[in-house]
Amino acid sequence: MRFEHPNFLFALLLLVVPILIHLFSFRRYKTFYFSSIYFLKNIEEETKNVRKLKHLLVLIARLLVFTCIIITFAQPYLPVKGSSDSGGQSVIGIYVDNSFSMSSIGINGSLLSEAKEQARNFIEKAPASAKLLLVSNELSGIEQQLCTKSDALNRLDKITFSPLRHQISEVIQWMEGSINEKTDKSYTKQFVVLSDFQTNQSDLTKIKLDNSSYFYPIQVISQQKQNVSIDSIWFNEPNFKVRINNSLNIKLTNHGNESIENLELQLSVNETKRTVFVTMESNTSKNVTLNYSDLTPGEKIGHIQINDKNLLFDNDYYFTYFVNHHSNILIIQGENPSPTVVKTYKLDNYYHVDEVNSNSFLPENTKNKQLIVLNGVNKLNDGINDALHKFVQTGGSILLFPGKDIDLQTWNNLLRKLNLSSILSIRKDNFNVTSINYDDPFFKGVFDKKPVKLNLPLVKKIYTTRANLYASNLIYVQNNLPLLLRSGSSYFFTSSLDSSYSSFINNALFPSCLLRTAELSQQKSELSLTIGSNARFPINFSTKNSSILHLKGEGIDFIPTVEKIDQSIYISLFNSNSINKLKQGIYSIESTDFNSSIALNYQRTESDIHTYSESDIKSELSTNKFPNMYYKSTRLGDSNLNIALEKPIEYWRIFLLLSLLFLFTEMALLKFLR
Repeated sequence: MRFEHPNFLFALLLLVVPILIHLFSFRRYKTFYFSSIYFLKNIEEETKNVRKLKHLLVLIARLLVFTCIIITFAQPYLPVKGSSDSGGQSVIGIYVDNSFSMSSIGINGSLLSEAKEQARNFIEKAPASAKLLLVSNELSGIEQQLCTKSDALNRLDKITFSPLRHQISEVIQWMEGSINEKTDKSYTKQFVVLSDFQTNQSDLTKIKLDNSSYFYPIQVISQQKQNVSIDSIWFNEPNFKVRINNSLNIKLTNHGNESIENLELQLSVNETKRTVFVTMESNTSKNVTLNYSDLTPGEKIGHIQINDKNLLFDNDYYFTYFVNHHSNILIIQGENPSPTVVKTYKLDNYYHVDEVNSNSFLPENTKNKQLIVLNGVNKLNDGINDALHKFVQTGGSILLFPGKDIDLQTWNNLLRKLNLSSILSIRKDNFNVTSINYDDPFFKGVFDKKPVKLNLPLVKKIYTTRANLYASNLIYVQNNLPLLLRSGSSYFFTSSLDSSYSSFINNALFPSCLLRTAELSQQKSELSLTIGSNARFPINFSTKNSSILHLKGEGIDFIPTVEKIDQSIYISLFNSNSINKLKQGIYSIESTDFNSSIALNYQRTESDIHTYSESDIKSELSTNKFPNMYYKSTRLGDSNLNIALEKPIEYWRIFLLLSLLFLFTEMALLKFLR
């Protein structure tokens, strides 16, 4: 056992005072003369013995009271095995959770401020020889190094809010691995976790520590019990045109236990401004739809904002998209073309149609095209197949109408590259179109309502295909044979448009399919990119090999991680370097040959304010059977938690209780012992 203030033990010397008082405080007796004192002597002897016993017991009780009080002030404790007090060595790992949820307000400011203050207290009270590991959600190479007290305090001052987040079990495992690399088994490991312990982050049951380690979960308690977040957005139709209605859907979530009334939501998209007021029930999500039209073509920069005074990082959502002047379509004419294809697309001035013969096709013809249509082509050479395959890989769409007398091998080579069903043979019969897959997104918005009865065309000849898990059937004929297949952005009509094969071109369904394919072929980038997600943002421009992409924002010039696939570039912001340097907002993507914009948003996982209770934390950790686990919280407003890392087992409270017990014992002896 050790003492925090051993100098108080010198006060034990003062115990000699009550002993001396007891020895020299004799009571004087008066003499009385009686004729016979035989019986008085017996009574006197018996009373004197009882009095001596009573005084002795009272003295012992008083000595014990003063002894326990003195030891209480000396603060006895049992030092950590391997600590400096016990002659060994220990290393202390402190994790300060600096995720966005820690921006919530606690008793003494933000939770992060409270956590840093507690960490400062622990560091300052640590022995001068202690080895420290101070980490945040960054988990960088610098944080992996053991440091002194002064270095730890300097690092602590630099910890700020970060969009990075990790499960607590991952942080503990990372800290333990770093400590094991720098120390040997003779060191005693202590882990301090300062966090709000969100339920979606604190996978406490997965924490694994050996029985010799000490674990201190310190929970900072938020005073805010409400938060509303903008979770995601999407458009009903992916086709942006001038003066065409856009239906923007915004998903809001109320994470609190109280309903919200008249929450202000503002939308800004270039020249368009909208403001609505939303009412939300507690612990629910709600989709808000805003309708507006773009009056001019070009790039659009959008910003959605809610007026919520709790967590602020999820009150804004940024997005970008592009309104095209027109859509470029390339039609490759084969040996058996249908003129209806060209006529259909030329009815709408939005579509610019270029035609080229299959024998004259060059890969350069695909440049700046959104849709390529093979119209009655019988034989495909390797050049066409490779060019079409690369076109699809870079985000383009293809619609395939075979000719009357196709070359089976070259067609199957293309179909396999596009993950479409390869052709087996041709069947001649009168096939009626029997059903349409209305549930497929391809037909969304094509029909006002699901038709009860349709006048469907007749197909005389059809190319039978092999079953394919990658392709979905959009239109069926008899015997459940597919007439129109889709795989990704590739579409395959399994019959020829020639009149000897079918009457499909004479049916109203035919132009609907053509126009719908053109609508879905619009190459669009993501509305935004989430910082820290593994999603990729496509850059739909051809770039030179030497061209370097830059992300530029307010005071930020950042070179992102890029992936090149053929002629397209994809941006990724998944690495920790990107997450730490970037903030949500609108950035320009710049290189030597183009300039565009991209919207970045933070992840919304931190928006959920629900945290574990004290009983939940202890229950979760009890499954791991940690013998040395000590939970503390700031629930009672403690600005300086009384936790000494080198002496977690303290006994001063026991001696304080013992002093009270002996005091009551003394009082009982004086009152009841006659």
